[in-house]
Formats: sequence, structure tokens, C-alpha cells
Amino acid sequence: MSDIERLSKAMGITVKDFMIQYLTMDEEDDFVLTSSPCPFLAEDNACLVYEHRPQACREYPHTNRKNIKEILDLTYHNSLVCPAVGDIIDRLQTLSNE
Repeated sequence: MSDIERLSKAMGITVKDFMIQYLTMDEEDDFVLTSSPCPFLAEDNACLVYEHRPQACREYPHTNRKNIKEILDLTYHNSLVCPAVGDIIDRLQTLSNE
């Protein structure tokens, strides 16, 4: 089951309605959320759809990849919004300087 199907089912709405309400297509022809921060983020920063969250959220912040060099642009962007990614980058820089 795709992320979109899983989330729409969990929310009790059709895939079409989910896509209309929450998604847009980016320049790489990928579906992305229309708003930021995530519309499924509660005021206390808890994920409202945690058990059904998309694969990208499950893997976030993507710092455990073997070939992290391939996603440096994404890692840099993530470091701007996620303090943990910034810490990981700082540690990697320290290790590479040793």
C-alpha cells in the first residue's frame, strides 16, 4: 500500500480527496505536502499520523544512509529545520578533521 493510500485510509477519506487537500506535485514530479510545517503536526509537535506516516518521515532525517554524499543537498536542507541533523553534520566534520 502506498503512503498516500495508507494515510487517506487512516484519515477516512478517499485518495482523491487526500491528494486535493494535502498534496501538490514538485518540480521533480513527486507528490509533496502543500504546507509546511507538516499539516499532521500537533501543537505539541507530536505526529498525528505517526503509525501511518510516509516512508520519508520514517527515514527522516536521512542521515543513516551508506551513501550520504549522494544526498548532501537534502541533508543541508534538513539541517536548517532539524537540530539533530546539524549535530550529526558537526560530528561528521569533526571526524573528517581528525
